[in-house]
Amino acid sequence: MLDRRLLIVTGKGGTGRSALAASLALHAARLGRRVLAVAMTDPLGLEGHLRTGPLGSRPLPVRPGLWALAIDPAAALDEYLRLRLRVPRLGPVTRAFRVFAETVPGIRDTVVVGKALWEAARSEWDLVVADAPPTGQVLSLLRAPATIEGLVPASRVRDQAAWMRGMLADHQATGVILVATPEELPVAEATETATALRGERLAEVVAIVANRVLPALEVDPAVVEREPPGARRDAAVLHLEVAAGQRRMLAELDADHSFPLLFGMRTPGEVASRLADMWEPS
Repeated sequence: MLDRRLLIVTGKGGTGRSALAASLALHAARLGRRVLAVAMTDPLGLEGHLRTGPLGSRPLPVRPGLWALAIDPAAALDEYLRLRLRVPRLGPVTRAFRVFAETVPGIRDTVVVGKALWEAARSEWDLVVADAPPTGQVLSLLRAPATIEGLVPASRVRDQAAWMRGMLADHQATGVILVATPEELPVAEATETATALRGERLAEVVAIVANRVLPALEVDPAVVEREPPGARRDAAVLHLEVAAGQRRMLAELDADHSFPLLFGMRTPGEVASRLADMWEPS
């Protein structure tokens, strides 16, 4: 999994997507890779889990081997125009293109995913881990380059869109990691997104991750039934019931990796660090 250039981490909101993206970046850095963690939308998740200050459009050192940035669509558009299309900064064409970007379907998403792909193509990084939008939005993001390729006539813009689409679909370059908690809606969204990604050949699903899985309660249910009424019995009954429901959802999810629910008071940084310890060697 870590041999790819870009790993896109997505999942329904509230499933711990940012925590697992941060933990994967930490894990790869601990293995000696030069890693860039990228916030494709709201950077607060990565900032908290990587214990950084506010992230901007330039890579910020986090720890040895790990840097992080947040994609600002406006800054990414300016960078794209200057470096790829050779348009002068803040010229009339740039302003016109900004209006175009806000009105034509797929332009904004193409700029965002293009920034992540451009960083992944740079020799400076061994791996880029992208904290992507939730599953409800990620498909439109990944479809955007093909949309632009179909809309724009032969030009440098179309060539760039074709390069993005090709890199996303390249199994050796890009992989998608789907995160779900063992609950009905997150599991449904993860499985539907996996089906769409495979059916449309947008990008390879390299892992499905179950997060916040309750550990087994090593207690015979018959013993719990004999427990006198009270908080101790109620807690055990609740744990057994939730765990049984999670097992049903896990059977539907068929996850490649499973991470436990971390009990106790922990900061986001502590959560990411602990999860980083749990990734299997890659």
